[in-house]
Amino acid sequence: MKESLRLQYISPTRLSAYTNFDEYCQNLLISKNAYIPLSILEIALRNALDSYLSIKIGSDWHLDITLLTHGAQKKILEATDTLNNRKEAITKEKIIAELNFGFWVNLFQKPYQNHLRTKDLRQIFPNMPSKEKIILNREEIYKKLDHIRRFRNRIFHYEKVINKNHYDTIDEEIYFILEIFDSELAKFARDLNG
Repeated sequence: MKESLRLQYISPTRLSAYTNFDEYCQNLLISKNAYIPLSILEIALRNALDSYLSIKIGSDWHLDITLLTHGAQKKILEATDTLNNRKEAITKEKIIAELNFGFWVNLFQKPYQNHLRTKDLRQIFPNMPSKEKIILNREEIYKKLDHIRRFRNRIFHYEKVINKNHYDTIDEEIYFILEIFDSELAKFARDLNG
């Protein structure tokens, strides 16, 4: 691509974050390769949590003000407002689909510790390794998911992820979470990603 086109359509400001145009292109390829596993992880997390909370709390768990923090309640209200503005039916399924990845990741924060003990986590992540192999509690899962969330946000907002040391093993981290859902789910994501 000619430099004049790079500057016109990509912008000097965006390109200034990279050492050269090749690095910018490599960043795009990393982002492309992360898209499929991130998408599968996000949908799997949302559906696993909804299924689990529907059983544990009730099908209207998303309206339970004794369960959800003020911030989570606000996100559900915003999702409802978005659906209203689009003149769509307000159903639980549509609200669930409208909630962002951060909403689901935040359900692993400390205010939810009584609902996400190890026995609960094993319902959400049926392929979780035994405690002899690795200690995975709510806090550890939150840290892993939040790290993935930050990476995901950079990817989905077209930001630089290349040469960021804290993302060196991000592929393994994403596939680890997919694996603790189910090995076949992780394999599906790997196979799709070629």
